[in-house]
Amino acid sequence: MAKVAPNLDEILRLDRAHVIHPTTEFRKQEKQGSRIFVGGRGVEIELADGRTVIDGFSGLWNIIVGHGRTEIADAVAAQMRKLAYYPSFYDVGNEPAARLAAKIVSLLPADRRLNHFLFSSGGSEANEANFRFARQYHGVRGKESKAKIISRRWSYHGETRGAGAATGITAYHLFVQQDPSHAYFAPPYCYRCEFGKTYPGCALECAQDLETVIKQEGADTVAAVVIEPVMGTGGIIPPPLEYFGLIQEICKRHDVLLILDEVITGFGRTGKWFAMEHWNIKPDLLTLAKGISSGYLPLSASVISDHVYETIRDQMPEGLPFMFGLTYNNHPTCCAAGLANIAIIEREGLVENAREVGPYMLERLRDAFGKSPIVGEIRSGGMMAAIEIVRDRTTKEPFPNFEDPARISAAAFQRGLIARGMFQCVALAPPLICTKADIDRIVGILQEVWPAAEREILAAGK
Repeated sequence: MAKVAPNLDEILRLDRAHVIHPTTEFRKQEKQGSRIFVGGRGVEIELADGRTVIDGFSGLWNIIVGHGRTEIADAVAAQMRKLAYYPSFYDVGNEPAARLAAKIVSLLPADRRLNHFLFSSGGSEANEANFRFARQYHGVRGKESKAKIISRRWSYHGETRGAGAATGITAYHLFVQQDPSHAYFAPPYCYRCEFGKTYPGCALECAQDLETVIKQEGADTVAAVVIEPVMGTGGIIPPPLEYFGLIQEICKRHDVLLILDEVITGFGRTGKWFAMEHWNIKPDLLTLAKGISSGYLPLSASVISDHVYETIRDQMPEGLPFMFGLTYNNHPTCCAAGLANIAIIEREGLVENAREVGPYMLERLRDAFGKSPIVGEIRSGGMMAAIEIVRDRTTKEPFPNFEDPARISAAAFQRGLIARGMFQCVALAPPLICTKADIDRIVGILQEVWPAAEREILAAGK
């Protein structure tokens, strides 16, 4: 065990007094204090109290290359010595942003013609920009009424005004009035189908529901639909094979743009550089973040297809610029971090590693927990997996208390693993540097805590 930080008590006192923690109950955090992280190497992260734990969730899905990569630190320091920051408004550019955009274009499927980038600081900002691009696209074509954004229930797209409204998880909307220019349709949640049907004999009603909602709202009012290829925070829910083909047909039929939110799935998480490759998705706009820099600096990208970009360019009134911009758009130092991060992913074959280790993780989880009386389904999307907790395997009755998965993740943390209690699921999304031996360690820790979890959860359900 590493040494306890000599100033830990002071850090905890200052943290309690001044730092707000997202998605945290203020009363509990003040009473219990925080877990202070001070360092990390590879798949492990170090706490100020001297413990070392496996980062089984890549921070928040994003630490693709693992912790402690000095190559990224060196690239960032070198860029900061030259030009740490300058705004990119008007006609001002910088080399790292130009090179990062070109690099990502070389990784994207060429036939998608996704060639135009606006870099921002996070996924919420990038989605907000894409919503603006979508509305502008319709506006310059004389269709200003096409302004609504449609997303799916249980989807997650961020927490700023528009992106937060597009997030279809009710808990994020409590006590906060939502942007009214949003509507929702059914998720492809086959385990809990909203229509009570079973795939493949379901006619993909979850996808057909998009057309129902477009017609209800009025196609002349809908600008775009925003979709995660694999739903992340809502429960790691991959779609049926034919799903996106139907979604794209519906969008085309109603002149609705498709925004693909690859904030979680981009840069190898699913075993391909981008999840769109699994289902031949051809988005009009693409949102990237998280794995673009492995979290070493805040970075995201709104990627605009040629036809959307050219429409705005050619049909915007002469002399009127695109009136949108944020102070840290196209930040040179953050883009330098992105370039160094992608170089590591390529050099170490991390996409290929995810393609091999992801299915192994799913197999190990199913072998270990597939027959547990509290497990309804175990599913994955490459290097991310969810174990859904239920009261009854036959009826699929869920536990009403979302704290049950959280208790499992808390017990795992005490034994050296960060997993995430995510609504009805215990979720994993380890860094893409993870080996099969690392997966065995992760599953082994969960196996240690599972018998007690079964006893507690089943007893509480009686």
